[in-house]
Amino acid sequence: MYVYDGDSIYAPLIAVFSGLIVPEVRGNETVPEVVTTSGYALLHFFSDAAYNLTGFNIFYSINSCPNNCSGHGKCTTSVSIPSQVYCECDKYWKGEACDIPYCKANCGSPDHGYCDLTELHIRSNSWLVPETKGAIVQGGYGHTSVYDEMTKSIYVHGGYKALPGNKYGLVYDLYRYEVNTRTWTILKESGFARYLHSAVLISGAVLVFGGNTHNDTSLSNGAKCFSADFLAYDIACDEWRILPKPNLHRDVNRFGHSAVVSNG
Repeated sequence: MYVYDGDSIYAPLIAVFSGLIVPEVRGNETVPEVVTTSGYALLHFFSDAAYNLTGFNIFYSINSCPNNCSGHGKCTTSVSIPSQVYCECDKYWKGEACDIPYCKANCGSPDHGYCDLTELHIRSNSWLVPETKGAIVQGGYGHTSVYDEMTKSIYVHGGYKALPGNKYGLVYDLYRYEVNTRTWTILKESGFARYLHSAVLISGAVLVFGGNTHNDTSLSNGAKCFSADFLAYDIACDEWRILPKPNLHRDVNRFGHSAVVSNG
């Protein structure tokens, strides 16, 4: 049996089967699965007259996930292409069919190590564009982002973003990206549009300072490029607060700077 990923014999040959594939035992789950991505599949079968077995059955499905995600994930419809589906893998599993463990035998935990997903991506020296769900996030630049260990989420604020109608401008949006579920959520807006500001996370609060508030797409009455605004976002309460500006002997208005947390 020859299987081609296409509608002719000139398409890529992706599988060849010959003889007894699996033992004829009831409940056997090792039947080979072949996945084509072209939208077509050509099957060419040839049997000689000298030796015949009992025959075979072929089952096929359209727009289904490979190997039903191997029991390590769920089959989900793609947000960008509704006609396609993909496997949304459980924690510690990866691959198109969620059949590859991030850490084999869980690194021999607890005696020999533990599985650290964040370090694994760095060691593999590779980039991955994950399939996400939830809110649609506009492209942009000059925003800030912080990672919260408690909620396992990344919080993204502000920036210069693409807007409807081929327009662009400053925004005060706040998004949350849940790493484990790969889900985007829109949170409460800060009300202070800006980009090239700084943000840090400390004691459950995102502290935002400074930034450029000048918006070329509006009249920008009174808007200045350099800002000393000091804002705080409470993650647990989903609330923004305005903090007092630094009272220093010199001008602290700025944008394009950085901020770090030192010893809490």
